[in-house]
Amino acid sequence: MKVSIITINYNSSVFTIKLVDSILKHVTNDIDYEIIITDNASSKDDYQNLKENISKDPRIKIFRSNVNTGFAGGNMHGYSKSCGEFLLFINNDCICLNNVLKPLISFIEKDASVGLVTGKVLGTDGKYTGTHKL
Repeated sequence: MKVSIITINYNSSVFTIKLVDSILKHVTNDIDYEIIITDNASSKDDYQNLKENISKDPRIKIFRSNVNTGFAGGNMHGYSKSCGEFLLFINNDCICLNNVLKPLISFIEKDASVGLVTGKVLGTDGKYTGTHKL
């Protein structure tokens, strides 16, 4: 497995479903990936909505926690279930565009000194939202 894409759902299945749909649509099949969703003790209705409306793609794995372990705990739970060489932690209110994994993987594989990469974050208007420069 090349990439494990890890996200958390907590009473926000509508966002999680949109994220997963964007990954399936905008990440090419030449990248071996899995999608790990930690449901962080959502309500019964939200969890049911997630299960019923998420793609049945075998690369998608949903793990339900009986206790909300927060952001860090949910991500660590997802990590513990992952098997990818690379990890992409992504908030469930994001969507993926432009085959985002391909340039990220290419960049990190070309330089052994690189340990972390991230994609550009765009606002709902499609413009870059970052203002910080190192």
